[in-house]
Amino acid sequence: MNFRPGPAPSEPAPRIVGVKRLSDYLKRKLEADTQLRNVSVRGEISNLSVVARSGNLHFDLKEGDALLHCFAWGSDAARFPTPKNGVTVVATGSLGTYAGRSLYQLGVTALVREGVGDVQALFEERKRKLAAEGLFDAGRKRKLPAFPFGVALVSSRTANGAIDFVTLLRERAPHVRVFWCETPVQGPGAPAEICAALRRASAAEVDLIVVTRGGGSFEDLFAFSDESVVRAVARARHPVLSAIGHTVDQQLCDFAADAHVETPSAAARAVGFSTRELLARVADGSGRARRAVERGFGRLESRLDRALLRSKLSDPASFLRPLSQRLDDADGRLSEVSSALTRRASERVLALERRLETHDPSRRLAERAARLQTAALMLEAAQRRALDDARRRGREAASRLDQAARAGLAVRAKRLELAHVRLEGNSPERLLQQGYAIVTYGDAIVRDPAAVPVGEIVVARVARGTLSARVEREEPDGNQRIG
Repeated sequence: MNFRPGPAPSEPAPRIVGVKRLSDYLKRKLEADTQLRNVSVRGEISNLSVVARSGNLHFDLKEGDALLHCFAWGSDAARFPTPKNGVTVVATGSLGTYAGRSLYQLGVTALVREGVGDVQALFEERKRKLAAEGLFDAGRKRKLPAFPFGVALVSSRTANGAIDFVTLLRERAPHVRVFWCETPVQGPGAPAEICAALRRASAAEVDLIVVTRGGGSFEDLFAFSDESVVRAVARARHPVLSAIGHTVDQQLCDFAADAHVETPSAAARAVGFSTRELLARVADGSGRARRAVERGFGRLESRLDRALLRSKLSDPASFLRPLSQRLDDADGRLSEVSSALTRRASERVLALERRLETHDPSRRLAERAARLQTAALMLEAAQRRALDDARRRGREAASRLDQAARAGLAVRAKRLELAHVRLEGNSPERLLQQGYAIVTYGDAIVRDPAAVPVGEIVVARVARGTLSARVEREEPDGNQRIG
């Protein structure tokens, strides 16, 4: 006889309940268990956060791969020893549920610190070792550049910290170029990837390296405490700014970096001046330079005026007056010499006449009288020539001095005029008067048509005011039509 089993009896249809009813059922089940009403649990604190207003604590207790979420009211937490990630504690409280997140949690009413966990112990051991090698010394840290124009960002494109950093940097300082050195920021292979990203950042032509990621548990962030990552940060060719997580707990690469801030948003604010501040500084520097040049030209003009007032060239007549007086003195001395020579000659003639009268030498007297007359004529001619020559040299000297004075004044006037023309030619206002315009979009000067979306309003500053225009299209050759 063959036996064939019949069809299995069908199972009853499942009961359908609402989420709220199921959550309440689980809550009652846990609360009904007397062994869970007052239980002490040992574990390592992880992912600690404090609510600023209330002082309520949220943290996880970790043991191996197991996690238990814990919550403590601020009034209870005020009696606890200061909790810290990586510290092993014994938390006492009752187990319950939190329907808003579909999790069970321990409502902690007492907390006792027991010791340092494995992860924290490894952290402290590495910290002591690397500090002994001098990697955290303040003396080896470099100053961040005051005016960075290129930043290498070591992070993951999907990390909240990197997104916050890039978003705020674009709003605050769009002139800073971001060079992505993408890398995983957590997981077993993250340290090697982060080191490779730091090497790429060091090879890039940038001014600053920023290492960042979003928040997470102490274990999630622990890749940035890996010894190889810390050494890579210390070896970086450019200054390094570290902003790991959103917590006051620092990772070891924060100690090795040249500067550390607590959040990625703070890192974006620490990257030099904003574009608006930079433009204001440039405008202020240009104004001060222009005023300094104007003051310099003013001082040079004043010095030139004072020099001309003190110089003999300012009044050629006063320069020539002493020469003319010297010429007059020479003329007077020449007249005196001539008179003296004539007087002595006359005296000699009289002496000879007296001798002739004594000896009556008619022929010799006539000869000497003739020679005397010739000598007198030659002396008179020589006297006239000397006087004429002295007067001619005086006139020539006066003419040369007058020409030199005029030429010197012309050269200085030409130099002053050229300097004034160059200063005026470099004035931004003069460029505007020549028909040029300065086009701005928002607070930035437009240099690239791609920086202004089609349909947006731009402002063009011209010599006598401003124009507002709407961009109709962007042309590839750099010419952009606006309406």
